[in-house]
Amino acid sequence: MKKIFFIGICLVILPLYLFANDDLPLSDSKIAWHEDEDNFPEEPRGPFRSKNRTIEIGMMNINIGFSNDFLTAGEFFRKKLVLNMDEFEKGLKINFGVVFSPFYFNFNKEDNWGVSFSTGLDASGIIGLSGNMLSLKEAVNDKSDAGGAAFAELRLGGFFHVEKFKIKIKPALYYPIAYIKPDISYTYKTSNSEMIVNMGYSFRLYTAWPQENFSGRFNLSALPGVDFHLGAEYPLSEVLGLSQRFKFLDFDVGVDFFNIPLVPSAMKNYMEMSARIGSDETLDFFGNGTDWDSFFEYNDMVYREGNEIILRPFKMHIWADWRPFGILISFIPTLGFAVNPLYVQPFSFEGGIKARLDVLNKFIAILGVNFEDRLWKNSVDLVFNSRAFEFDLGVNMQSADFVKSWTGGGYGLNFGFKFGW
Repeated sequence: MKKIFFIGICLVILPLYLFANDDLPLSDSKIAWHEDEDNFPEEPRGPFRSKNRTIEIGMMNINIGFSNDFLTAGEFFRKKLVLNMDEFEKGLKINFGVVFSPFYFNFNKEDNWGVSFSTGLDASGIIGLSGNMLSLKEAVNDKSDAGGAAFAELRLGGFFHVEKFKIKIKPALYYPIAYIKPDISYTYKTSNSEMIVNMGYSFRLYTAWPQENFSGRFNLSALPGVDFHLGAEYPLSEVLGLSQRFKFLDFDVGVDFFNIPLVPSAMKNYMEMSARIGSDETLDFFGNGTDWDSFFEYNDMVYREGNEIILRPFKMHIWADWRPFGILISFIPTLGFAVNPLYVQPFSFEGGIKARLDVLNKFIAILGVNFEDRLWKNSVDLVFNSRAFEFDLGVNMQSADFVKSWTGGGYGLNFGFKFGW
């Protein structure tokens, strides 16, 4: 039974490590459910617009994406696959993410205040191999990115107004299901006819329950964590009187902080394996000074216990909602940063712009070009809303390479259903 379960873990979790970044995220189009979504809508403007639902229920909302920066879809499906090995000098980045919400509930009291509740499961995986390692260039202790994580969460939410400010706060209880923490290093150095080669990796797969002697009973050993989303919106142009003097200067501004940690989660049980080629000592291929017996080292899987603190990626976004042509067309630029502990270098910038077409709150189309979760995402999202029922659908092209994000280096899909009144 233990072997069967371990194979299942490999089939489900290891693809996140081998083929896998939003954040999840994933797109923040505010259509399909995900961690960045604002479930509390804006107050409708105009006499013919559909009113926002007072009670709203969402079901089976999903967001999934996969990308790489090496092969495009057109290159992969050719009759003859041609690989340009020189491209490996740039490294190799592969990302995968899934966010799934089977249910959420939202109550909106006349757009003045509201509360929400949601359940979710999100998984992400990254791999970023160093170009030096792939092209066998000289480097010392060069690191590669690799990792993955899966979380379940319960999230509460609420919004209210203070003067002109709209405040949003959404605490979440999250539980780590699996967390992959590898360490990949590469050293290749030559000097005065001497050579040092040292390539190694260690791989830890933390799970929410012990795998050794697994009997089929899930004895959960991980501890849950708590973080929250805090956001604020402000009608700046209205307060400054700009929108009254110049109709095209109608805009709001806002800031959002995602996954602010309150109580970190922790994982105890993990499986570990490691391997190494070479050493930190100089190689002598033709002499007797090299210990070839220890040149290759491989350690079998072992089961251990520890205490690993687990935090979800943190983000901060500053944005504006500019409506030069009224509510019909708006432009939404965003600028911010993310801190993701899965990466060797956790910090990264984020930003982009979206154009939104809103036809009486019955049909909405959003076009976006954004750099988020270290990926370029070019998205098209559509909303079909009859008030009683809403269907959301979005697609995107994505890649860590800007050119390949337009030529098929990766794709994403999100869709969801909402109903209420």
